[in-house]
Amino acid sequence: MNIRKDIPNRTSKEWSTMGVKKYALLLLEFLRISPSYALAHLIRSESIDAAKQKKLALDLYSDDETALTKVQQLEILNGFDKVLKTYDEFGDVTTIDIEDWWTNRGIHIFGSPFEKPVPVKIAGISKHESYEPLFEKSLRNYFEVKLANQGQPPAIIVGIPLGLPKRVLMQRISKLIDAEKIPVQNKAKRSTKPLAVQRLRSEPLFIMLRLLMAKAQHEDWPLWRLGLQAKVSAKFSKLDIQVDKKRGKDSDAKVNLNILTSRYLLKAKLVAENTARGEFPSSQKVFLPKYDFEDIYQRLTLKYKKINPRSK
Repeated sequence: MNIRKDIPNRTSKEWSTMGVKKYALLLLEFLRISPSYALAHLIRSESIDAAKQKKLALDLYSDDETALTKVQQLEILNGFDKVLKTYDEFGDVTTIDIEDWWTNRGIHIFGSPFEKPVPVKIAGISKHESYEPLFEKSLRNYFEVKLANQGQPPAIIVGIPLGLPKRVLMQRISKLIDAEKIPVQNKAKRSTKPLAVQRLRSEPLFIMLRLLMAKAQHEDWPLWRLGLQAKVSAKFSKLDIQVDKKRGKDSDAKVNLNILTSRYLLKAKLVAENTARGEFPSSQKVFLPKYDFEDIYQRLTLKYKKINPRSK
């Protein structure tokens, strides 16, 4: 992923939602990994009928050991309906270029394509200066460029004589604005699909993605080794990833890292599933699909040609 350095820790409360774009890119990575989103792609691309959709969905979420109750089946199918709706909105993300997706879909889902409206100077007039064609050029530029980039909000064009007290000028300008009777927007323009949290933190999401990708490449690795590869905690960074034997001084650390990695892996799966259901980033408890990590690896190779070979 090439967006790592550009993602800030920030709130989602801002006029321009371009800051949210980086989180939307992370969202796509979770969708690529999600087994339920992959099933939604299969269903939509092959126009599978409703009866077979139901069977495929229930098969994906069943554990093959305990029969699902009718209540559980209904909950699973309702959840998968959300996955299908997400797919219809976000589309096939398997190999698409991030920037192309953002331009064609993402900006309409998460962001505003317009700049925040601000007062701008159209032109200045010197003392005793007469009208000239350049004034028309400046006015045209305002309409065709600046106003257009702001989404063409209502505006007034005023002449402000310079050299008068600023207080007097501001009072008059205020009256001109009031006379237009344009209601003031009380809240900043938000995304049409707000993110699931108010405070966005990217690092835990990167850890989860690294862990899921490591699992796809090295499914046979013990949890502590996957956690070390995914950098789930700097506390264990001195462990040797190549040494699989439990040496005395490392045994406790590996046990603790096993536990931490297990928790992170479960949370990563929950985030991927909630993302497929249209909630990101959320680790709310939901029914989880079966994870075929070999299948996930094959999907990742379609996007990332230089991904490391899968360990046998």
